[in-house]
Amino acid sequence: MDKKRIVITGIGTVNPLGNSVAETWEKARAGKSGIVSITKFDASTYTSQVAGEVKDFDYRRVFSEENAKTAKRLEPFVHYAEAAVQEALAQSGLKIESEADRIGICIGSGIGGLHSQFDNSSALISKGNRRVSPFYIPSCIGNIASGFVSMIHGIRGPNLSMQTACATANHSLGTAWMLIQSGMADVMIAGGTEGTILPLAFAGFCNMHALSTKYNATPERASRPFDRDRDGFVMGEGAGVLIIEELEHARRRGAPVLCEILGVGMSGDAYDLTNPDPEGTGALQSMRQALALGGITADEITYVNAHGTATLVGDVAECQAVAKLVGGRNDGVFVGSTKSMHGHLLGATAGVEAIICIKAMEEGLVPPNINIDNLDPGISLTCINREPVRTEVKVALSNSFGFGGHNSTLLLRKM
Repeated sequence: MDKKRIVITGIGTVNPLGNSVAETWEKARAGKSGIVSITKFDASTYTSQVAGEVKDFDYRRVFSEENAKTAKRLEPFVHYAEAAVQEALAQSGLKIESEADRIGICIGSGIGGLHSQFDNSSALISKGNRRVSPFYIPSCIGNIASGFVSMIHGIRGPNLSMQTACATANHSLGTAWMLIQSGMADVMIAGGTEGTILPLAFAGFCNMHALSTKYNATPERASRPFDRDRDGFVMGEGAGVLIIEELEHARRRGAPVLCEILGVGMSGDAYDLTNPDPEGTGALQSMRQALALGGITADEITYVNAHGTATLVGDVAECQAVAKLVGGRNDGVFVGSTKSMHGHLLGATAGVEAIICIKAMEEGLVPPNINIDNLDPGISLTCINREPVRTEVKVALSNSFGFGGHNSTLLLRKM
């Protein structure tokens, strides 16, 4: 079977930088931070008090009157997903009703409905079992974003959801790519979504010492991938969704072709629950697999959007893997983590970062890495740019790794 060419025809996002692709890119290209002091709960007793919150978002503006009652019972991660889907569909011009059986959906969430789990657990303990909501289960399961969005838009093709921690969105995009390659669908709506800025999530991450704590007074400086003084990641929320389509199908309907997905990579560290392999072995395997499927060499990569969460071990391990991939090349390739601006959106992150890669290719601009005052001496890469760089971005590679040792890579090429 001949390998199909698969492209992206629409993108949509809600995240700490903005509630649209245009807002997001405007801030990312200029190096503006979306990290703020937490407003969604009283964080005064928490060691980490900063987050990448979605701002000025009202789910009631997203859903029709017909769907608003159900949407009210569902969680922010579902609301963010639908907002991103609407923007992506508008750009793509996809008419679902004419071929609903050939259009699928794969939108995952790393954590899912933690608000419902917390609220209903509290109700069970304090008021008894009869006070647990009958909507508890459907509102908390991570696949319900794919499920509800499919109902709203009448999507009847493959309907599934990934849950691989912070690799979720890339795994969703990769699975969508494979489903189209297999012939099971012509179009997939895919990405990730997350909405877990609440006390329970922060208590868990704070107590495992995963979050930044040094910069509570200056939240815009808190997310600092690759910097010597980084001290953990900054949690974010939002969604990133892409319309993935077989090229000839896109051409027949006159869709805008934003870029091509050349390949995907997936691997497992088989090392530790939360820490990556310090040698970056699994990360390197994932990147090499994507290149092999794409039929290109590492010399052709212009931009690597790194996982780069600002954890002490993770940043160094990934940079070691990237250095091995490019063979020490520091000219003509740029490595960066836009998490320095939008934070770590957990299961949604890779969707947002894929969108940023697409905008970088479209505009010919590599976004900056902010908050690098002193590059970690353990990082040998010198191609980590602190300022925006004007250059043609022909090939972009985007990494996303998750607890459990999940590694994922997306390989994109400018059309």
